[in-house]
Amino acid sequence: MYQKVLVPFDDSESARRALQSAIELVAGAEDPKVTVLNVVEWHDYNAETFKIASRMSGVLGDSLDMTAISEIGDEAEAREMDKISKAIADIVGDVPYVDIAIANGSPHDTIVAYANDLGYDCIAMGHRGMGVIRGMLGSVAYSVLQKANKPVLVVK
Repeated sequence: MYQKVLVPFDDSESARRALQSAIELVAGAEDPKVTVLNVVEWHDYNAETFKIASRMSGVLGDSLDMTAISEIGDEAEAREMDKISKAIADIVGDVPYVDIAIANGSPHDTIVAYANDLGYDCIAMGHRGMGVIRGMLGSVAYSVLQKANKPVLVVK
């Protein structure tokens, strides 16, 4: 039985079904946990191109205001959290052990690293229908299957 399951979430139907499956997988476990993970590729606000573009547009002026940059990132994260919370509300209902996380990076690497670093027992994720071999599983699902060192449940 699994106690701690990570669910990469992109609001697709298969991701929604994976979340439902994850909730069922941990039901009855002692201290269960399901984390809905949304992986985004945030803009690197410390990148030189961002700094130059910000100065040219007059948004940040001559000096880079790191507080303003941090606030932009915080607002973007809050919007994503709210969006995901609304998207999963009908699935989660009043289940107390489901939480939401946002991570920055390339989806397949970030999912595997997140699961490893935080000690998840299983990754439950949806598949996508694209292409031939990868199309059967989805390119992110296929990559996670190849890289993960823990069970991966791929849900159609």
